[in-house]
Amino acid sequence: MISVVSVGSLKTSGSSTMALTLASVAAAADIPVLLIDAARDGDIADWATRNAVPTKLWVERARDEATIEKLVRAGRRRGDLVVIDAGDEAATIRAGARLADRAVIPVRFSPASAFYAVETDRLLNEDAGRGRRARDWCFVASAVATIPSRIARGVEAIIEASQTPRLPIGLVQRAAYEAPFLFGGTIFTLEDAAAPGLDRARAEAASLAYEIGILGRRSESVAPVAAPRETLPKAA
Repeated sequence: MISVVSVGSLKTSGSSTMALTLASVAAAADIPVLLIDAARDGDIADWATRNAVPTKLWVERARDEATIEKLVRAGRRRGDLVVIDAGDEAATIRAGARLADRAVIPVRFSPASAFYAVETDRLLNEDAGRGRRARDWCFVASAVATIPSRIARGVEAIIEASQTPRLPIGLVQRAAYEAPFLFGGTIFTLEDAAAPGLDRARAEAASLAYEIGILGRRSESVAPVAAPRETLPKAA
């Protein structure tokens, strides 16, 4: 099981949603989690003020690399899982990746998001030779939607320009993933009436956490970042 995960891309692509979702999976599995909100918008810090944070999860707001590093080191010493929401700023994404066992680059289903994901990948590649820690990062699809296959192929083509691994599972676009930011709590603590698709979201999130390595597995597989073919309509 990996100890530190950082999530970020140079264009807003759901990093806060993905970071909170991954942390929620660990907390639901009784794993203590430190969730560091280092993103520009501070959405996770705002979420934490709703007083519905699980007992196994706590949030720290940190915007500078020194503070982030201090928090990560403390989390490692305690044996916590540390999840960093690095947001969309280059310096914070670099800082998170340097400290993480695995960095995650979220990719929404749009050419613009894919382009900036590849730029983030290049940023991490440029930084890969610095420091002692071995670097590991991957693309993960976020907010996968049923869209015309022509757009899906365009997204795939952009991402496939990189040799960086693309995990075979991502997060489908569901209201359930956004519900915690509205109501507090997590997808594992909210009542079914709060949002449709909570059961599917829970299963999907757990599968993604397993692929990333949070629940024991560390995937090395390479797969398209776009949605599975069966989720896409057939080309006309």
